[in-house]
Amino acid sequence: MAAAQESPAGPLPARLFQPDDSAEDLAHKQVLHDVVTLSAPPARAAQQLDEWVSGDANRKYAALRDRGFTLAADESAYLVAPNASRSMDMLAETVARLCSAYPPGHPAQDALVHLLQQLKDLPRHDVPDLRYDDANQLQLDQPRQIWLLGTPETRFLAQRFLRAAQDLAYPFSDVEDLGSETQLRWRNLQSFVARITTQDLIDCSDSTALLHILPRSHTYPDLEQRKMGGPRRLAADVEAAAQWLLPDPSRRWVRQQCREGNSSGGVWTEPNWRRWKEQFSLFAGDQRLPEATRSLAASLRHKMDAEDGA
Repeated sequence: MAAAQESPAGPLPARLFQPDDSAEDLAHKQVLHDVVTLSAPPARAAQQLDEWVSGDANRKYAALRDRGFTLAADESAYLVAPNASRSMDMLAETVARLCSAYPPGHPAQDALVHLLQQLKDLPRHDVPDLRYDDANQLQLDQPRQIWLLGTPETRFLAQRFLRAAQDLAYPFSDVEDLGSETQLRWRNLQSFVARITTQDLIDCSDSTALLHILPRSHTYPDLEQRKMGGPRRLAADVEAAAQWLLPDPSRRWVRQQCREGNSSGGVWTEPNWRRWKEQFSLFAGDQRLPEATRSLAASLRHKMDAEDGA
């Protein structure tokens, strides 16, 4: 379901293709290009990506088998042996960069979310994979199931989205330039990761901008010392964090997770839920923040109170 909010402006530059793209890069990037341009349905794209990952693993396995599973002295098993995890990691890295181009509710964002859902829904099957035993010896006789989205098996993919978040929203970054490409990408990324987290595709809880609006965050500004940049930083982080709370399904998911308090890393807890409510109340009344930020904070506090039956 698309994020339920009005989004200004259109998409930002996708910057999908790069001059130094390898054949592997082009293989999956062309599929993603067809998805975000709505040239191919997500179901077909999921099949193409499955064929890419499976085909690469099977070809590399056959090549190594034909030479007795031996590697030359100058070869890396990571590159030469079947390595489905590497292929999926490449895909996740590209999606994590690409998704920041599209505002909440944009058709291209919807298509990317649907693509991940289609990958999750693919029939589970095994491919040859690179493994090491306890003695650090290369093993190729234990296949790996792929596309286990929504399970701990694919948590490693979330690291690509966390890195994308860190690259955008580090301390004193251009997210403070409200309306800039960096600030809009920060909001767009949060909209996407909120959707794929709350829809049980890839758990990007550690990437949530809700952590950035807590005073303990290393990005939280000192408003007394940073009278100009500080309020702008909070304004950007509030808009980004709002992507987890404005859509009804996402907000309800966050509330339920906080009630259960069983999230990895302690992101979704009752204390954090209370702190976020307190922060939005403070922001709503802080005249140093832009009027739009104060209004948004007040709306978010009201929606959170409604979840609590207040």
